[in-house]
Amino acid sequence: MTPSRRFARPALVLATLGLIAGPLSTSHALLDKTRFAAHLGVAYYAFHHWVLSPYQAGQFASGSAGRTGRLVKGGLALLFAAHEVNVAEKVAHGSSDPLLQKLDAQLVNLKDSMGRVGASLKSGQLNAADLQSLDSATTSIGSASAAAGQPIRDVAAPIPGL
Repeated sequence: MTPSRRFARPALVLATLGLIAGPLSTSHALLDKTRFAAHLGVAYYAFHHWVLSPYQAGQFASGSAGRTGRLVKGGLALLFAAHEVNVAEKVAHGSSDPLLQKLDAQLVNLKDSMGRVGASLKSGQLNAADLQSLDSATTSIGSASAAAGQPIRDVAAPIPGL
């Protein structure tokens, strides 16, 4: 076998892999907005369904039936939502999309608000001001995203154990 033939097959394989891998790396960037919206949608659902709605219904009030269980479920849901927000923040931070870069800064406020609400849930006393701040942060990010043509909707997702 001649030296040129010996290198022809590996070169052909590498060229083929390069043609296949090229579009795959750019498709990841094309889905940044979709991935961002999906992760925030799951986080919003967990927050709205397991924390905000029970709070507004008075189910976290002292003396209400099943309060401890609801506080535990709310805390777990908030922990899950914080994870989803972290994933969305990583998507936004690594994206070259101007909308996601703009929303990346707002996600820091959202994560801080989630931390404050989580700390108050741990203590067993939900601070209404912190909860209102978290709700305002979710509304602000949702409005900014919707105004740019990428609405974020609650996405029902099963949370293990809830």
